[in-house]
Amino acid sequence: MNNAGPTAAPLLLPSVALALPPVTQGAARHSEPRADGGYQARQGFRVGDLALMVRYEDGSELTAMPRLVHLPNTPAWCLGMANLHGLLVPVFDLGGWVGLNTALEGSRMLLVLSHGADAAGVAIDGLPQRLRWTPDQQADASTAPARLAPHVRGAALIEGVLWFDIDRTALLDAFEASLAGLTTTGH
Repeated sequence: MNNAGPTAAPLLLPSVALALPPVTQGAARHSEPRADGGYQARQGFRVGDLALMVRYEDGSELTAMPRLVHLPNTPAWCLGMANLHGLLVPVFDLGGWVGLNTALEGSRMLLVLSHGADAAGVAIDGLPQRLRWTPDQQADASTAPARLAPHVRGAALIEGVLWFDIDRTALLDAFEASLAGLTTTGH
């Protein structure tokens, strides 16, 4: 019995599906999650007093904070390395990197950004939440902390909270550059 409706996509043989070209980054950008009615959709999380959000495809895993191995001669915002499924992932205190006091008040979680060898984790406060907003809720992103500002795509005022939309690639590159700068200056 075929339960597929008239709008169902045709099924492909695995050999045919594997022969299709891969989805490009441009195509992935055009498939950015949008909810009904032109809403934008993001994954929101808190780091201290900051309300931040990333695209759903930017986050690859959420887990309780694992055991971390501290790396010598690294700044306090570099929390260490975590073994996640056999992959060593650097873990950062984004709030500390920005210059905020991120004293732990609640349960800390690890949000892993990116995938595979490019993955890095950021410590977040509590669980992330789903966010939706319309273009008329876009806000001025210029109030982002100075060190974070170059890595902010935009901002939205959602239910009275200003959420900064983070560019994952730019942020992870900045973490890497900050650590590389420390090694070249001898700190």
